[in-house]
Amino acid sequence: MRPIAWGITGAGHFMEDVFNLMQEVSSEVQVTSFVSAAGEEVIRVYGLRDKLHEVSDGKRYSEVFTDRTEEASSIHAGRMARGVYSSLFIAPATANTVAKICRGIADTLVTNAAAQALKGEVPVFILPTDQSKTTETVLPVRVETSLCARCDPCPAEEECEPQAFNRRAGVGAIDYRRCMGCDLCVDACPYGAVRRGERIMVRSREVDLRNVERLRSMSGVTVLRDPGDMRCALLRCVRG
Repeated sequence: MRPIAWGITGAGHFMEDVFNLMQEVSSEVQVTSFVSAAGEEVIRVYGLRDKLHEVSDGKRYSEVFTDRTEEASSIHAGRMARGVYSSLFIAPATANTVAKICRGIADTLVTNAAAQALKGEVPVFILPTDQSKTTETVLPVRVETSLCARCDPCPAEEECEPQAFNRRAGVGAIDYRRCMGCDLCVDACPYGAVRRGERIMVRSREVDLRNVERLRSMSGVTVLRDPGDMRCALLRCVRG
């Protein structure tokens, strides 16, 4: 059975659902992960680094490649043209990634993988985050400043192992360049000011919705509606 390729971009929406799906199928097929620079950051903040390395454990065709490790040439994306993979899943796909793919731009690891896959006639499945005018999405950890009691010492700050939690003018704040999504600060705050998993409504731009429609018209590309649709597509690729 040929492995599948997985492109991960910097979208938080659908991220945890997609990770669960890829973990499910990785017990049956090898998964090579191609991660954009923004994807690396979002994976870290959502606390999904360990799960990524469970899906792609580092063996041949189960590697994790990133923009940082591949540099400008994206050399391992060339596997697509050689027919190594049965399919490429880009999920979740940011509006930025969708815009680049539907205009033929290949300047990141993930968009390069998409270009190489289409050249090699490898089926490409894409799960865009912006498919309706409004979407409910889940936030990573954040501080609700109105609830911060300005504790000194601050329990959340003391518990934060990566030293991502600090105080600015006495109010709790998170340095997302360090945050590992471990939730230690969430559990430590006695006032519920540090939160994770809040749901908010976000609005898609008209240009992003038009780009998804352009993507649907591209030969070799299948646009997925949601994680449930992605699961069906994955199982067809894996099990036939």
